[in-house]
Amino acid sequence: MKKVNYHTHTYRCGHANGTEEEMILSAIDMGIEELGMCCHVPLPHYRLHLIKSIPAIRDMKSLLSLIFAFIKNGPHMRMPYSQMEEHLLKLDECQTKYQNRIKVYRGFEAEGLKEYFHYYQRLLNENKVDYLILGHHFHKHCIHSDYFGKENMSKKDIYLYCNDVEEAIETHLFSYIAHPDLFMMGYQDFDLDAQTVSRRICEKAKEHGIPLEINAGGIRRGLREVNGEQLYAYPNSHFWDIASEVGNDVIIGFDAHDPSDMNEAMYQRLLTFAKEHKLHLIDHLDFLKGK
Repeated sequence: MKKVNYHTHTYRCGHANGTEEEMILSAIDMGIEELGMCCHVPLPHYRLHLIKSIPAIRDMKSLLSLIFAFIKNGPHMRMPYSQMEEHLLKLDECQTKYQNRIKVYRGFEAEGLKEYFHYYQRLLNENKVDYLILGHHFHKHCIHSDYFGKENMSKKDIYLYCNDVEEAIETHLFSYIAHPDLFMMGYQDFDLDAQTVSRRICEKAKEHGIPLEINAGGIRRGLREVNGEQLYAYPNSHFWDIASEVGNDVIIGFDAHDPSDMNEAMYQRLLTFAKEHKLHLIDHLDFLKGK
């Protein structure tokens, strides 16, 4: 199986380290053959989106994060829209410079925000990027109140997550689903509702032929004890047992936020996790372009 990674961030998203070239060189060093550069998608009219989010604010943390994002027009969450062309130009330069050592693709990790689906389609139609992946972090608004990785996720929250992901899958804008079990960050108990949400996501992805990602970012967070079990928040073992049963195609994603995140030790841990859960691992991504 060849080494690939389609989930790589840079310093431009405000919470990562490493330039485009530094991340590419790190991938070359560990023998990755196909690399997708995939910062959090820059959004046009982002300040207007944040203003429309104000009625959804439920706590001081959300208010403060909104104010910071409004001032910076992006960080700590995503690349400012004004940097997108420079970023894509850098990737084009690196594609040419390192073409004999690695295949580099241009991509973005994007939320399933309906108000931006037309924009995502335009990015693909105009060949600004080769692909998008669905990293669904927020319900409607990019603020902490609507964050799907927050503590104390409710049953309502996980069903909102499920509905959003299913709707995003049906657009065929997204070539795979990043950390599909993110909702387990703050829900924890794998009860009947978590099982239902997990199965719905897996079956919808299977129906549309869209792979799911085992995400190294959750492994870097470490194990935690839940009802006497040692589990990662994600990749959550119980979720992936369902993915195995459904027969989903599965891809590895380093979710690299630093050049050091792409390393052989983590690659082996991801392979071991996939083997333990009898997952159908793939080593190439077919890019979807919407409808």
